[in-house]
Amino acid sequence: MKENLQMVIVGLGGQGVILFTRILGEWALLEGCRVLATETHGMATRGGSVTAHVKLGDHHFPLIMKGIAQVALALAPTEELRAKEYLAPGGLLVTNRKGKGEEKGVLPIPAGELALEELGSPLYANLVMLGAIGCKVLGASKESLLKAVKKVVGNRRLDKNARALELGYKEANHVTT
Repeated sequence: MKENLQMVIVGLGGQGVILFTRILGEWALLEGCRVLATETHGMATRGGSVTAHVKLGDHHFPLIMKGIAQVALALAPTEELRAKEYLAPGGLLVTNRKGKGEEKGVLPIPAGELALEELGSPLYANLVMLGAIGCKVLGASKESLLKAVKKVVGNRRLDKNARALELGYKEANHVTT
């Protein structure tokens, strides 16, 4: 696991930004890592912007200032610019769209498309993205992330949640950054 990781997750209301953050935080705790997380959401229930800040390691304040995050995750392609504002030079943008990894510092994962095609619903896109982050950023095993998923959401739809994580790992392994 990356020490002292600062990650910003941005998306739109209903995309699972807060659920993603809860699962990531639970995973960190299960791994014995300190975690600070907070989110801001105004009109989120109406499709408005949602931003979550997650810090793993030795931190004392949960908010991440613009320009210092090592990783920014955009669950919606329309939120990429907002996500990029938080990135430090040399940081990694993980974004929910197609691409071949030709852009330096960008990991494109077509999570929404994969979730719809493979699982029948775009609602699993956040877990596809979690699988990609687990693979490329956290160095987490699929099993450890699935354990965190179970702890947060229980056993409902466990087979689809596990498949979503698998899709994220698989896709992230095919893209270079």
